[in-house]
This record gives sequence, structure tokens and C-alpha cells, in this order.
Amino acid sequence: MLDGMADRLARAARNPRRAGGAVFTRLQAQRWLGLEPPEFKALARDLLCTGQIEGWRYRQDLCLLYLLAREIPGPGVTLEIGSFKGLATTALAYGVRHGGHERVHTVDPHTGDRQDLEAHGAAVGSSEAAFRRNLETAGIAAEVTAYVMKSDELAPDWPGLPIRVLFVDGWHGYDAVTADLANFVPHLTPDGVVLIDDYLNYDEVKAAVDDATGLLPTHVVRAGRMRLAYPGRLPEPVQRFLRIPWG
Repeated sequence: MLDGMADRLARAARNPRRAGGAVFTRLQAQRWLGLEPPEFKALARDLLCTGQIEGWRYRQDLCLLYLLAREIPGPGVTLEIGSFKGLATTALAYGVRHGGHERVHTVDPHTGDRQDLEAHGAAVGSSEAAFRRNLETAGIAAEVTAYVMKSDELAPDWPGLPIRVLFVDGWHGYDAVTADLANFVPHLTPDGVVLIDDYLNYDEVKAAVDDATGLLPTHVVRAGRMRLAYPGRLPEPVQRFLRIPWG
């Protein structure tokens, strides 16, 4: 036990920011400091954080998705690449609804989430039935356009809709992330933002994002274990939320 504790302390000393983020994640600091909108608190209590929808999300991740979908200004749709069973989709859709913005589009072949497949030692696994059932349960099915295909299959047929919020959470490989950014970042609105999942969890994701620096909006910040790229000043509720690390 002492050896394990010593190892954890050594890791924390090497990366104090990540260690601090882990502490704040468990404390749910944003929640207790009043940085979550009351509408999100109700959504978390009644649905998002009840376990009804399976997913790989911290509460802080879900609140950030909600805030981006609600607060980023201007016209344009929200596009989620990789929806799995609809947990993040639900946060995005409610943010769009509460902000009075255009609908959510999501693309996923539903042949298996990388983390889920690795956890179960499987090569393939369908999530489409659970995804559609969860959208119905959440009351957002009519507000989400779902494409059951790979994102690079959607790209040539994307109807040219401007994208206000782009959430990249598809296959976590270098080529896949690179293609997603190249295919959809050019559709961003002038105020549009890109959130890339698992930047700190997968070396391939990190490399793809780092290599796309010239393509992404100018400013890039940490958001949990994700990366958020934005062109100018973020809305104040988003700025406040990001000041406390997590993940």
C-alpha cells in the first residue's frame, strides 16, 4: 500500500496540474461553486448523471458540452462525430434547445466505441438500438439528425451547413482524427468552436490535433482531457467554467 501511495505521489509531483485536475474532478468543484446553470443541474439530476445512458463522461465534460451548445453565438448547427449511446448527444441537444439554436447533427457507424471495445475485448459491437432508445427517453429524438455511417462517408455529402459547435469524438486514431478535422473544420462559422475528446488519453489523438494547428481556430485551451479550439473570446459562462481544471 505504501509503495502504491509513493508511486501516486511521484506521478503527482511530475504533473501537478493533472493531479490537481483529478482532485477537482472528484470534488466536482464547478458544481459546488455555482458554475453549472440550474437547467444543467436539473438535467444532470434527472437524466445525465443517473446511469440511464451509458457513456464515458465526467459530469464536467457534460456541462461543458451543454454550455458550448447553449452559449456559442451565431447561426449554425452542432455536429457531433461519434455518438455511441447518446450521452453527450443529450447534453448537446439540451444546450441547443435552451439556447434557441439550430439542431444537432451526429454521425456514427455504431459498430463500436474504441474504449468500449477495448474494455470488453471485442472487435465490433452495435450501439445503434441503445442510441435511438436513449434519444427517445431523453425527449430529443425529433431534434437530432443522426447519420449511421462513418464520418468520412458523410463528409462528401455534408449539405454545406455552417457548423457552430464541432465535437470530435469519433475513432481515436491519428488518421481518423486528422480526417475529421480536415473534413469539417472548414465548415465552422466565424464564432465556431471545436472540442476534441481524449487529447490526453490517446497519443494518436494528441499527435493529430498538434499537427492540425494551422487548421484549427487560433486559441487552444485544455478542457479536462479534451482540447477546445476557438477563434476569439469565449462566452463568459464558458470562460468561468474552464478556469477550474478537471480530468
